[in-house]
Amino acid sequence: MHKRLTAAAALAAVAALAVGCDNDTTPGEDAIKVTGSSTVEPITSYMANRYDFDVDIDAVGSTDGFEVFCAGDADINDASVAIPGAGADVDYQKQCADAGVNFIELPIALDAITLVKHRDNDWAQDLSIQQLHDIWAKGSSVTKWSDIDPSWPDEEITLYGRPDGSGTLGVFEQLVLDGDEIREDYKSTDDIQELSKWVSEDVNGLSFMGIGNYLATEDPTRNRIDNVLVDGVAPSVDEAKSGNYPLARPLFIYVNEDSTKREDVNEFVTTYLDKVEAVLPRVYFYQLQEDEYDKARKRYEDRETGADERWQ
Repeated sequence: MHKRLTAAAALAAVAALAVGCDNDTTPGEDAIKVTGSSTVEPITSYMANRYDFDVDIDAVGSTDGFEVFCAGDADINDASVAIPGAGADVDYQKQCADAGVNFIELPIALDAITLVKHRDNDWAQDLSIQQLHDIWAKGSSVTKWSDIDPSWPDEEITLYGRPDGSGTLGVFEQLVLDGDEIREDYKSTDDIQELSKWVSEDVNGLSFMGIGNYLATEDPTRNRIDNVLVDGVAPSVDEAKSGNYPLARPLFIYVNEDSTKREDVNEFVTTYLDKVEAVLPRVYFYQLQEDEYDKARKRYEDRETGADERWQ
């Protein structure tokens, strides 16, 4: 499942802030084509709305987005994971190269994958990486809260998450499962509001999502969910920036170099890099270290293509 959005269709949580936009929500035939991450979509959507660019966003998930992008069918791919290369299940770097798509990799934000529970769950307030592994790993004997701690309820844990093709899922598997397969009996969606709603209606529910998605969840759902400490660390901006929070990760946009020859694409990417640091608090995501934005602007100005080894 994915949602198709236009640049003029503001995310509900930030629509009131997107002033000065055209009321026509239909993208033009020559709109900038953006695919990829549902996590990054609110940032890109806000940037397009706030600065009045004609953008057609198809939030299919990061890796599904790379399929489209590396085929040359999108100008930009939003990504919550660095583009997979050699050793990954699919080598999208090679796939892009084979199709003649030279990409510019631009980090734009910092995220903290957040474990989300029902507000009335007052037992699982702090889970270790090992406990999360045991909850989510395929073939694990853990199915009830009492399997984690005998003092916890003897109730089945209901798991909700992101589907195949999601970069958030891929990073979660990498950081939590460490090479093991994820269990298959969890309910999944790319619709973040739907994901939050499921947890808000299930006291035994547990899910994961980007911090910005969690904080932007609309009321009354937002008032019925809460986040979980991981190894005793909260998914706060300070803990994410310091590296203490174990599920922190950068977010990216990938730009097709050929597309930058178009005036509208070039202006959009330039505006994105100039403004995104200030915009991020409005869409509830965290800022990278300030020098990362200088590096990203230089990388774009120089049209430096290929993956940065720092993120691999």
